[in-house]
Amino acid sequence: MTNLELAKKHEEVAKNYKTIYMWGCFGMPVTEQIIQEKTKQYPSWYNASRQRMYRDCIGKKVFGFDCVNLTKGILWGWNGDSTKYYGGAKYAVNGVPDVSADGMIAKCKNVSSTNWDKMAIGEGLWMPGHWGLYIGNGLAVECTPAWKNGVQITAVGNIGSKAGYNTRTWQKHGKLPYVTYVTSEDDKKHAENKAKVKSRFGFSDGTIEFLDGYKWNKDLFEKLANK
Repeated sequence: MTNLELAKKHEEVAKNYKTIYMWGCFGMPVTEQIIQEKTKQYPSWYNASRQRMYRDCIGKKVFGFDCVNLTKGILWGWNGDSTKYYGGAKYAVNGVPDVSADGMIAKCKNVSSTNWDKMAIGEGLWMPGHWGLYIGNGLAVECTPAWKNGVQITAVGNIGSKAGYNTRTWQKHGKLPYVTYVTSEDDKKHAENKAKVKSRFGFSDGTIEFLDGYKWNKDLFEKLANK
């Protein structure tokens, strides 16, 4: 799987599926069986209040994930099949081990706490005990009990806030060893257009990044670059 495919799948889960944060789950359709199993495994998390919340999801095609298990589930083949116990995934396949968020960042390559604006799409994002995935344009996909309580798109605060998105500031980022990283021609063209606009109009780096924050930034830069 390429980094672009991985990022796209994360974004699709955030946009196209009903999800809820469930500690220890990697895309299981919420059922009574799953609730009971996870309650035995993690009794402190699955208290009476959360059990009631999860039971309200039964039969509604809601999938349970936690943070790093979202990425692992996708790499294990999760495809949103509500008839399958694991949502279509197969446990610990494709050379991807069952590790925690802290364990996953330890396996990543080129791990850094700087150069956030130079991240590749599909890099892992980490803070102690939590995991997300960079999908480009200053945005990430993460599964968290905060905000929308499930898989959601958020702004990477290390790059900057984004209107309409909650913001998370991370501590490290790195490339997953199970993914092939490529650069799309579209992204290359966008970078070239930004450089042309900066040179042609004498804009500062700050102005370029401000313009790049708009929703339709690629179209904007293409028009300005070829004006």
